[in-house]
Amino acid sequence: MTKAIYIIVFTVLIAGHNNAYSQSVTIKESIDSINAMLKVNPYVDRFNEISFYYSIDITSEKELVVEMNFDGPFKWLYKTKISDLDLTPKKDACRESPSSLCWICKKADSTKVNSCVIAEMVYTDGGSQKENSSSICVSFSGQGIICNDLNSKFHLLFTSVMNESQ
Repeated sequence: MTKAIYIIVFTVLIAGHNNAYSQSVTIKESIDSINAMLKVNPYVDRFNEISFYYSIDITSEKELVVEMNFDGPFKWLYKTKISDLDLTPKKDACRESPSSLCWICKKADSTKVNSCVIAEMVYTDGGSQKENSSSICVSFSGQGIICNDLNSKFHLLFTSVMNESQ
């Protein structure tokens, strides 16, 4: 009888561990999938002839980190808690801007926009400069018609991160 109780408890513990692990794997796979799409579809500023490469990550504190990099003297890092963003699905988000997805900070009250994003310009020589922002964006080539797919992948990622228990 005691042996059966130990087996049941052990099985429940393993099942809980595997569930938590599989969610982390799902989040990692979502991040990798998004980054793969962004890598092959960089945002191109045709006027200045510069390609901007975006990538994302999620920290253990459920923060979205967006890196905007190009072959230049600095890169931008944007960081915010996902829970501070207004993640309400937008109808036709890709119709407005087929080459970027943006999320704004939740309003502090009905009239005041919150600045929940830390934007940091990191210079290649090691210096940096920080400022606050009320939105965070990811830009990409609009020619590949990937906006709707990326929008779905971000929605799935944010939902998975917010539902993950820590």
